[in-house]
Order: sequence, then structure tokens, then C-alpha cells
Amino acid sequence: MIFIGLAGYLLPIPSLIWAWVRWLKSRPRFATPKWRTIVAFSDLILVSAIGLSVLMVAFHANRMPEGNAKYAFAVASSRLGFWASASALILSFVGKGSVCTPVALASFGLAALWVFRLLMY
Repeated sequence: MIFIGLAGYLLPIPSLIWAWVRWLKSRPRFATPKWRTIVAFSDLILVSAIGLSVLMVAFHANRMPEGNAKYAFAVASSRLGFWASASALILSFVGKGSVCTPVALASFGLAALWVFRLLMY
């Protein structure tokens, strides 16, 4: 439980920063085979969107009044976030490029964060 919490809170932000820095410094950005580097870039965008959704879900859930609707929203968003993070993790193994390792770490951390949030509700 402690490992899941630490992975969820410590991995995503540094890994995303690392991935974006590596992407911006890489030349050429879309090497051959192009479809695999496009998958890697799409995965970077997906993981960044999942990271932003964590903030939006937390902000929205904290503003909701206590009750069944709040907990149903938290559980549904945690399930969706977990499956999106798991999909991003699988895509990071398919992609090719310098961003695949940090994107895999970020998606693993985000999946751990969604599991931790689900366990907390």
C-alpha cells in the first residue's frame, strides 16, 4: 500500500517533465519507423492529459458536497483513469523513441495514483 502511494505521488510529475524535455531535445523527432514514433508522441500526449485529469477530478471532487454522488464520481473517475493509464503503459511498450521510458514510468505512476485514490474511497 505504501509503495502504491509513493509511486502514485512521486513518479508522474518528474517522469512527465523528463519525457517532455527528452522529446523537445530529440532530433529527428519522428524517426523511422514513423508509426512507432507517432505512437510514442501520442502516448506522451495521452499521459499528459491523464495527469491533467487527475488535477481536474481532484478539484471537482473536493468541491462536491458529501454524499453518494461524490463517491460515485470518485470511483468512476478512478476506474476510467486507471484504464487510461494502463492503456498508456501498453502503448509505451509499442512506441519507439527516447520518451518511451519516462512515459512508461509516468503512466505506471498515474495508474498507481488512481488505484490509491480508489482505495481511499
